[in-house]
Amino acid sequence: MKRSIFFSITLIFLIAFLGVGFSFYIFLRYENSKTLYSIKQKFDFISQTILWKLQLAQNPNRLIDELKSIQLEPINYPKEAIKILKKSKKIEIKMISLGQIWLLEYNNDYYIFIQSFGNTLLLKDISSKEVKNRLYFVIFGFIVTILFFAYIATILKLRPLKTIQKELQKFSNGVLDLDLDIKGGSEITEVAKTLKDATSKLKNILKSRELLLRNIMHELKTPITKGRIIAEMIENDKQKERLVNIFERLNSLINELAAIEAINSKIDPKLQSLKVSEIIKEAINLGIFDKNFIEIKTKQDPKILADYKLLAIAIKNLIENGIKYSKDNKIKIVVYKNKIEFLNSGDRLKDFNLALEPFTKEGKESGFGLGLYLVNSILKLHNFRLSYQYKDNLNIFVINFFN
Repeated sequence: MKRSIFFSITLIFLIAFLGVGFSFYIFLRYENSKTLYSIKQKFDFISQTILWKLQLAQNPNRLIDELKSIQLEPINYPKEAIKILKKSKKIEIKMISLGQIWLLEYNNDYYIFIQSFGNTLLLKDISSKEVKNRLYFVIFGFIVTILFFAYIATILKLRPLKTIQKELQKFSNGVLDLDLDIKGGSEITEVAKTLKDATSKLKNILKSRELLLRNIMHELKTPITKGRIIAEMIENDKQKERLVNIFERLNSLINELAAIEAINSKIDPKLQSLKVSEIIKEAINLGIFDKNFIEIKTKQDPKILADYKLLAIAIKNLIENGIKYSKDNKIKIVVYKNKIEFLNSGDRLKDFNLALEPFTKEGKESGFGLGLYLVNSILKLHNFRLSYQYKDNLNIFVINFFN
């Protein structure tokens, strides 16, 4: 399962918070058990010594001082004493010959109630339990606050990673103008600066490459155009047709190279609503094919959103490959609502996926080896899909309009 670094850090700090909270809870329980143990010791001490002193004491102040020395203070207000006795929780009751003693708990405080021959005395434990608990809560709050600010500081420190991730996603989609101006002096800032420098250099390289290709294509088109004009002047019709076809083929190859450059540069196709029959017609014109070698069967003639020139080049390449590698130099095109099929009689394609790679060819035929690679790239640009099957001794290439 994929987890982001932010999720992992949040999980670590959450575990730390829970760990601190659980430790604090265990510690408080331990402290409470210690307090209860201490008050029970006082309870036993009173039952063994103080009770009989209460009967014999001629100086009550001395007895009270002795009780205070073990952090027990008498409750002198009858109403308060009655309220505590009614609402308190009885922890332990001890019956002795001189009377009885109760150990009580009320509002997190402990009390000892003494009853002896009609005399009653309610004592409150005044040990530093409350002060200790407050101190523990302060320490706990301090630790939690430190953890919280440490978490916030860590997240803020790593936040630029999200910016870098988003910009790299843009970069993978062909966008070279990235916003990587991240302030600070951390390693993340250095990474962002390095990426920015790298994309800037790559942008310059791609611009230089694009300019070079444009210049090369421009320089090639000029002599091709002149050559075609001169070829039109030849009186021998057979030679004239051959030369014109050669120059048209050269011009078509330059257009294909331009299409490859557009695809590699991830230029968005100029989509428009077109009938499939119109694009096929343009593809046949581009390839200067003999129409006697092409059979077109239209089941339906759907309208699709496509780049007219690019898709025409793709279909032209499929027609060209179909005729070139067919045993009878013929190809059949069948148009359906959601697809176009290109059928020809020939040997089965050994590895369709390999054939989609640039400059790969089966057999001993020569050529640029860009045909199916170019077709597949153009279709991907349109979100169309190219598929292949071999059935009844026929190679069937299919353009699927909807995946």
